[in-house]
Amino acid sequence: MACEQTLVKQLDTILSTLNDIFNESSKLLWELRQEAAACLGLLSTVLSYEAERIFKWLFLKFTSSSRDEVKLLYLMAAHRALEAAGERKAFSHIMQLVMSNLQSILENVDTPELLYQSVKCILQVARCYPHVFSTNFRDTVDILVGWHIDHTQKQSLTQQVSGWLQSLEQFWVADLTFSTTLLGQFLEDMEAYAEDLNHVMSGEALDEDIPPPSVSLPKLAALLRVFSTVVRSIGERFSPLRGPPITEVYVTDVLNRVLACVMAAKQVQFSEVVLTAGNECVGVLLASVEPCGQLMETVLAYGLDQLACCRACGSDYSLAVLSLLTLIVDQVNTKLPVSFVDKLLAPDSQLLYLRFHPEKEVLSAVHGVYHALLSLKNIPTLEAAYKMVLGEMACALSSLLGSMEPGGTNLAPSSPCASIQHPAFASCTLPVEKAEFTLIFNLSTLTTIGNTKNSLIGMWALSPTVFTLLSNNLMLVHAELAVYYPTIQYAVLYSLFSHCTRHDHFISSSLSSSSPSLFDGAVISTVTTATKKHFSTLLSLLGSLLSKEHLSSDARKLLLTWAQEVSLLMMKCETYSPLFSLPSFNKFCRGLLDNGEATISIQELLMVLTLSKTF
Repeated sequence: MACEQTLVKQLDTILSTLNDIFNESSKLLWELRQEAAACLGLLSTVLSYEAERIFKWLFLKFTSSSRDEVKLLYLMAAHRALEAAGERKAFSHIMQLVMSNLQSILENVDTPELLYQSVKCILQVARCYPHVFSTNFRDTVDILVGWHIDHTQKQSLTQQVSGWLQSLEQFWVADLTFSTTLLGQFLEDMEAYAEDLNHVMSGEALDEDIPPPSVSLPKLAALLRVFSTVVRSIGERFSPLRGPPITEVYVTDVLNRVLACVMAAKQVQFSEVVLTAGNECVGVLLASVEPCGQLMETVLAYGLDQLACCRACGSDYSLAVLSLLTLIVDQVNTKLPVSFVDKLLAPDSQLLYLRFHPEKEVLSAVHGVYHALLSLKNIPTLEAAYKMVLGEMACALSSLLGSMEPGGTNLAPSSPCASIQHPAFASCTLPVEKAEFTLIFNLSTLTTIGNTKNSLIGMWALSPTVFTLLSNNLMLVHAELAVYYPTIQYAVLYSLFSHCTRHDHFISSSLSSSSPSLFDGAVISTVTTATKKHFSTLLSLLGSLLSKEHLSSDARKLLLTWAQEVSLLMMKCETYSPLFSLPSFNKFCRGLLDNGEATISIQELLMVLTLSKTF
């Protein structure tokens, strides 16, 4: 208490000293000046009954200062004070005063640095004193929206402003009338710019009041971005499921109008920034509605049209398109027509080209589209996607085999790979590098889906099953493939290993029996029926591969690890004893003993000795 009394007595001197430090011109003392700001903030918290006096002094000094860096220090002090006080009621009696001053500062700041620091203070008030901030919510939003739609600002600042607005979700939801009115204003402004662009395209732009595309397009893009931000700010409340004013009719109307604006702009002049912002906006709206009828057809056509533009655009645009396509597939899902899938996965589709993009983010986004397609719940559409992916893999494998035999790129009708060929890829031949990459990419996608619980592909709903594809159709035992393209053999091998491990190598189902069951209107074998022969096939495959002379060291190491896992599982339960009588088990053991090496490794020998104890 005595210490506090001393501080109060010396308060004028302390404030004067801190002010001198703030105004020190040496840049070398910047850290010291920041410490002084923190000190002032803590001082106002400790002397909470003097807080009004200190804050009034602080805001007065802020207003009278002509140096931005000094103003920044005063705002740092204010934020430190608000942060230290937290949700305690220490500042309750002066918070309206503080908020009014902060609002005034926000309205007049003209640099990103001062904007950042003033908003930090305001957000702190919003968190700790929401009842005080709520009366200033609309005014704060108006200022931040102004910064958001200023297309001359750096993208990083626009993204930061967007984040600030979204952090105020509780206030957006509490004032839905304001929120939807603001969205309506943005939409009307978008349509006005789209109309101006239409006049330009028709040659009617003789009026000096009609801005040229160089002015309209950046502003349209900015409006699309801020529209997306406000929808995100409303959060889960922006859903027809939550009731008026956000209804299905409302969202559908807004989505149609946004699509019309974006397409109108594209017809006048190709603008990557407009299309990127447009795709983001369409995606945000699409997440709130399940399109059907004419809207679905419009959205699907729009998605394919945007994809076709990817080759001429940068990675930001491609990422926006890929995100939109994934969302379209997820939202339309069971209603997705086969024709859309066929176009999306066709040999000339930009989706296939984007897999070779140098940026990992784009590759990951392409993987997301494939994942969505192969996770569909509509069997005919899923089957179409699955056969297209397999057909491309057959094309890639055929190209690799053809490179080993000049003049011969066609697969023999009897080849296991021939059964997964697709007419769409019949006339395609891929360069070796692209063929290798295509196989590995499609393998990774199929393995991810095949190992996912409750996926139709993982449940063996389609033919061939993932197991059959990997163990047979992709010609895993092809001797020349192992020699010339060991990476491909290893990729197929590892994918099969991953799939089998996920299902405990199908040991249990090999001893079971069941009848077909009904699923989604189609007769599909249950797990045990569909996989009954998998374990025997697996034993034969392991034995066959281990006996091969040409096998990469990585592949051999994986096979031995795999064989050990299988061996241990077979001895885990007495009910598995009939498995040791399988002809394929003898082949498995011969592969371990005779795998192309001059001597038997200790690891192999231990496995054989362990297994021999069961006879």
